[in-house]
Amino acid sequence: MRLIRMWVQPLLTAMLMLYGLTSVASVTNKSKEIRVTGSVPLKLYVFDCGKISVRDMSLFDPTLAKGVSKELANACYLIQHPKGMLFWDAGLPDSLISKKGGVDVLEGAINFSVTKTLKAQLAKTGIPYDTVDYIGSSHLHTDHTGNLGYFKNATWLIQQHEHKIAFSKQATQYGFNPADYSVLKASKTIKIQGNYDVFGDGSVVMVSAPGHSPGHQMLFIDLPKTGPVILSGDLYHCITNRNKYAIPIWNNRHDTVHSFVLADKLLERTKAKLWIQHDKEQFDALKKAPAFYE
Repeated sequence: MRLIRMWVQPLLTAMLMLYGLTSVASVTNKSKEIRVTGSVPLKLYVFDCGKISVRDMSLFDPTLAKGVSKELANACYLIQHPKGMLFWDAGLPDSLISKKGGVDVLEGAINFSVTKTLKAQLAKTGIPYDTVDYIGSSHLHTDHTGNLGYFKNATWLIQQHEHKIAFSKQATQYGFNPADYSVLKASKTIKIQGNYDVFGDGSVVMVSAPGHSPGHQMLFIDLPKTGPVILSGDLYHCITNRNKYAIPIWNNRHDTVHSFVLADKLLERTKAKLWIQHDKEQFDALKKAPAFYE
């Protein structure tokens, strides 16, 4: 694996230049906005927000033969901070629990299902969903937005470009489902350009990483005991995709290559753990709410 990354990383750097991106140095400088604090008391809760059965992984890794199947996880998170609470990614809609066998999408290439509701999992933590201060998503695909309506009282944190497309005629062309998030149109909204320090102390930072969607982003969390963690969003869908730098067929290749390099540099500098949100093996090994990381 290390050998693969040794020769792939220079290729990514070359692709940056080919696509006309500034340089690896500029990506590194951008990542320096993120400080590793290690001193702020935080809690991070992990929730099971649905299951994704992929019947054709070549959609996510075009080097694979058509028809290769894989089970993916679908994670959601709650971050408790002394200054407030952030809920990150809202998963598949709880209403899917009533659909026996789930629902097929993309002409049957993918199946979505829910076996436990987010609302029930939140109740076990003792944290009412309507007391959450901030709601954010890595991006607006429906497996990350299904329960956004629970958080209409929260301040919506979203990349400006993603927000613009979300309420345009092009929304469905990008795989967005306006029914998931339309209730937030009346909510207090902070439109972001680039990285965003949620609580102002470097402990929870939204990291712009476009490619899978125009406003896709990761989340950096500096936990005092666990150490820094980066939630990947859909920059990668499983560990093998990360090792191969596989680019899904829907992605903007130019932006994805830029984000791959940014993520590598950020992980190297902060020594953070990478949590790939859809990687089932990694997700299964994490403790779930009401347990938490700190």
